[in-house]
Amino acid sequence: MNKARKYKSPLIDELLEETTPIEMEQTKSKMQIAAKIEDLMIERGWNKTQFAGMVGKNPSEITKWLSGTQNFTIDILIEIASAFKVNITELFTNKKEQVIYRGKIAVKSSGKAAEINLSTPYVYTRNEAGGSALTFQEDQIAYSSFYNTAK
Repeated sequence: MNKARKYKSPLIDELLEETTPIEMEQTKSKMQIAAKIEDLMIERGWNKTQFAGMVGKNPSEITKWLSGTQNFTIDILIEIASAFKVNITELFTNKKEQVIYRGKIAVKSSGKAAEINLSTPYVYTRNEAGGSALTFQEDQIAYSSFYNTAK
């Protein structure tokens, strides 16, 4: 995996200096709403075309919305919230848990190992009752699911 590198650009610095705090906040809000719309689409398994049909728009309009540059009117936000069957305020709230990376993980155990440490932040442990737990640890918060592997 490549590490992000710092990039310093006088042009970018100049543009950022010219941007007012209110413009920064407006841009941030637009991008958060776009991300929320995309999250809701993913949760429901909708693609752009399906969502466009739900709100009576063209898929190209949805692409604009998801770009994070769209100036949303209240009417459009109400249509979006209605399509998702959520309150309009939910479009402005962030989940406490944000998904940064979606992926699948497969664990195969021979039953001989008491613990398998994966090359991810997941830990797989087996207890005396024959059950197993797959645990994800991040910032001292553990999420786990119980899997019974006893036969």
